[in-house]
Amino acid sequence: MLINVHPMRVICFTSITCDYSCWRRGVLPLSLCLAVLIPFQLVLMRQLTAQELAIQTTELMQELQRYETQLEDYEFEYGFLDLRLLEPLQSIETLHQSLGDYEEVKSIQSRRLQITRTAVGLTHLDIVPLVEALVRTEMRLANWEQVSDHLEHLRTLAVSNYGIDSEQAMLAQERQASWFMTRVYVDRDRARATNFMEAREIFKKLLISAQAKYAEDDLRLVPWLNKRAYSLYLLVAGLNADSSVVTNWIRETARRDGPARLETLRARGFNRPFSVGGFNQVIPVTEGDEPVGVAYLRQANGFINDIAEIAEANDDSEMAAMARLYHGDYAYLQGRSVGRQDYREAKEMLMKVGIDEARLEAFFNRPMIIPVPIFFTRFGELEAFQHDMVAGQLLAETELKEESDPWDQPLHLGSFRAWEPGLAFVPMPVPYDELLALETPIYSIDAKFRITSSGRVSGVKVLAMEPEDRRTRRRAVRAMRMLQFRPAFYGSRARARENVELRYQITNESEP
Repeated sequence: MLINVHPMRVICFTSITCDYSCWRRGVLPLSLCLAVLIPFQLVLMRQLTAQELAIQTTELMQELQRYETQLEDYEFEYGFLDLRLLEPLQSIETLHQSLGDYEEVKSIQSRRLQITRTAVGLTHLDIVPLVEALVRTEMRLANWEQVSDHLEHLRTLAVSNYGIDSEQAMLAQERQASWFMTRVYVDRDRARATNFMEAREIFKKLLISAQAKYAEDDLRLVPWLNKRAYSLYLLVAGLNADSSVVTNWIRETARRDGPARLETLRARGFNRPFSVGGFNQVIPVTEGDEPVGVAYLRQANGFINDIAEIAEANDDSEMAAMARLYHGDYAYLQGRSVGRQDYREAKEMLMKVGIDEARLEAFFNRPMIIPVPIFFTRFGELEAFQHDMVAGQLLAETELKEESDPWDQPLHLGSFRAWEPGLAFVPMPVPYDELLALETPIYSIDAKFRITSSGRVSGVKVLAMEPEDRRTRRRAVRAMRMLQFRPAFYGSRARARENVELRYQITNESEP
């Protein structure tokens, strides 16, 4: 078979035999033809792409010149702060975005903000989208402190327009707390602990505001109580990190709260506050399986108890059962076996309110990372959350035998995104909204392991990793061993589960 290729004008010949006369006639074997043609096509495509990019850039620059000329004309005719300047400024901003020049984008956005504030006032709500646009740009430029400043500006706008105790002001504060959580993994060294403490302080203030705003049995208190409890769990997680993060975490906690809460009732911590280094000398001491800072977990469970009281005051038996379940999670994190009793009681309470036993068995058969960051007042909501978390196919090629015990079948638990390398066993807090969503390159590690009857992980085996990195692989395995699950229950008894699969993800700091 002969193939004419234009514009190469080479005839490709499929026969294996090809003598010197074939070469003279311009007849080449197909393999050699492709070996020449494919690199040529790739070079040609690269040249075309570069040419197209150059043409596109030239066109954008010409268009930018036209809008800048229009802007100069408007400035001459109307002045530098006239609202009519916003139209060409918006077009110039869009063109700079297309060119990827975000310093110029920031400059234009700042000018649009100045013009708008001059025209409508310093606290008008029309300013909000302009400040949010600046937040996005500063995030692209990695100007983390400026993002914090803009979020504070948004909070003051909410207070000015809706009142200091309004829900809008509270939500603006929650957005600030969410950003400080994000800064934990984009900032470095001691700033991580400082940022977290700022977030914790905001959640503390938010709960105080909510308690002042709502009656003690108001259901609107529930999410704020749970967020306060979850922030305390994150604090304890940092205090028990298997990395250098723990040093600054302990130091900052002792500085703000004093060292006493890093001690246990049975084992006292060692501190010399008047020695050189001051709070740097705090050495937490714990006993048995208790984590460092167990007092904070007890405080967190106190907030869950408050939720249970709200459920009782509202005669909501299903919500009370959910509170018992969450109480068990926080008790389990304290190393207390009473958590299992809470789970059994929660299951019985849910059966009494009419939840089908088969649904309950399916739910409790699956281990789940604890605590859950959102408080669900309905079992169906938590059930759906569990399904969303574990949706996906098995990671390993495992032959499933229909006749085998379902308990022995491989179990896929979905994905786990670690907060940051120094807090590799702590789940990354979900951003408040899309405005604060920050895309970072990640390592993805597929693993299989065993979850014991106490909810601990053992026998971690890496199935695949992308991209491959030996150091990160070791860190991921070590982090997965530290994960705490609500154990799987078979009837009323906690039972180990084999062949559990998880896709573990962590930030890839080697990429820009």
